[in-house]
Amino acid sequence: MTKRNNWILIVLLNSVLVQASTYLSRPMITYRLLELHSNNILIGAFGALYVLFPLVLAIPLGHWVNQFGEGKFVFMGTVCAIVSTLGLMISHSAWTLAIFVIALGTSQFLCMVGAQAMVGNKSTHSNFEKNFGYFTFSAALGQMIGPAIGSAAAGSAGLLPRSSSHGFLAAAIIAGIALIPILPWIAMKPTVAMTAKASKSGMSFKSVMSNPGMKIAMFTSLAISSSIDVLTVFLPVFGRDKGFTSTAIAGALVARAAASMISRFFLGIFTEKFGYQRLLFGSIVLSGIACVIAAFSTTFIFLTVIMFIAGFTLGVGQPMTMAWVSRKSKEDERSFAISIRLASNRLGQFLMPAIAGLITGLVGAGAVFLVLATLIGSTAPLVRRALK
Repeated sequence: MTKRNNWILIVLLNSVLVQASTYLSRPMITYRLLELHSNNILIGAFGALYVLFPLVLAIPLGHWVNQFGEGKFVFMGTVCAIVSTLGLMISHSAWTLAIFVIALGTSQFLCMVGAQAMVGNKSTHSNFEKNFGYFTFSAALGQMIGPAIGSAAAGSAGLLPRSSSHGFLAAAIIAGIALIPILPWIAMKPTVAMTAKASKSGMSFKSVMSNPGMKIAMFTSLAISSSIDVLTVFLPVFGRDKGFTSTAIAGALVARAAASMISRFFLGIFTEKFGYQRLLFGSIVLSGIACVIAAFSTTFIFLTVIMFIAGFTLGVGQPMTMAWVSRKSKEDERSFAISIRLASNRLGQFLMPAIAGLITGLVGAGAVFLVLATLIGSTAPLVRRALK
């Protein structure tokens, strides 16, 4: 790897660590809420709260990236991750927990906007699938090691961890390590530099969304991203209802992330072998089937196997929709399009946990898998038609 291309290595390293910190914290938030005797509806509301503020920031961020530079947003997001995880560690009421949950969601969003814009702007068209595959591979690696580190740090006291505070402390340390390699990025120049006036006059939500296939790409991305997010939030609830220990649920989360990591690493090869349309359509169908089967899991081993299958198929969809959006965008609007994509993801992540929390509060945690299967399955005919 030449010095010129060192940026991709730093992006991947930061992504691994930030995602590990975040996905360590998300189950710990659920467990902290269970410690506070919260019900499923409140847990779902906190899942929605995690993505609320980024929804407000998404559109302005799309303009700001080209003005200030991608690296600055990754830097700010990483600093915010350190502060928010330390805040979660000392939060022992729903109100203070809510403040730092919002901060954690904002920190991850800042990192994702900056990093994905950097990959989109610095990659050639022929390398979109490969580089986004590596980027989402790094995210899956972080999502795999995060729950494992959290389980080890927090310990187990049966259905709940021994100390969720220890888990949050581990998350803060990981985020601190993530800051080290990106310290020079505070002064990084934008890849595609634009003035505020040029950015606002040259791009609009309407112009970006008018590109052929863009609306379907955004909706597909929303469905896949929301499904992964809801699985992360509600798997501990499902495990509690089934009598699975926190360690067993951590293992299922690790299996899901590990499978996503594998599928993303080989995405370039899979795309060449099966073709873009067939691969994306097939992964969507199999994801929906896996979610239906997961609802009827009776042992944690069976659940772990199904989560591995779901992780493998869902793992294909995320980088492919990133590449889809990037390829359909003009060079000067790519950062903005990526920001809109992330905003649509956050909208799904805002609505789906609340919907899932309401449904599971009424009929049980297993129903969340059927909701996700319906959401994912609805994208299949749209994708098939759009990519013909």
